[in-house]
Amino acid sequence: MAKSKKASKASKLRRSSKFRIILLIVLLAILVAMYFTMEKFRIWIIAMGVLVMVALGFEIGGTDLDLGKLIETGSIKESVINKTEAGTWIFGGDCAKEQFNCSSFKYQQEAQELYAECANGSDEDPHGLDRDKDGIVCEGLPNRPALVE
Repeated sequence: MAKSKKASKASKLRRSSKFRIILLIVLLAILVAMYFTMEKFRIWIIAMGVLVMVALGFEIGGTDLDLGKLIETGSIKESVINKTEAGTWIFGGDCAKEQFNCSSFKYQQEAQELYAECANGSDEDPHGLDRDKDGIVCEGLPNRPALVE
């Protein structure tokens, strides 16, 4: 059970755009520090910095590729990762049958976004999140708090 919760938490972080942006900025800061302390490796550090900046550009632009899927299929089109309006990344494997249940989500809207992405306009519910078949999933979960500006 503990392993399942850890995997679920890691999966949530992987799909969080905010987390991914923070991680890329931290990596960039580490590379900048390395640039000034490791003279012998400056070319490699610059190359890694360029890659991190490209990844940051993809993240901010709302476009990304699943490298595992790209290697597996060799197709860029099949490797594109979609992002919901709320900024959650939906990976191709996320729509695999019965991979998630309502306890995988903190808020109802997160579950609804995954359901909408996986259903893709059909009545398909690969995770069984909509038990009463009314189109609203995980109704027992709390709503995402509104952003205060």
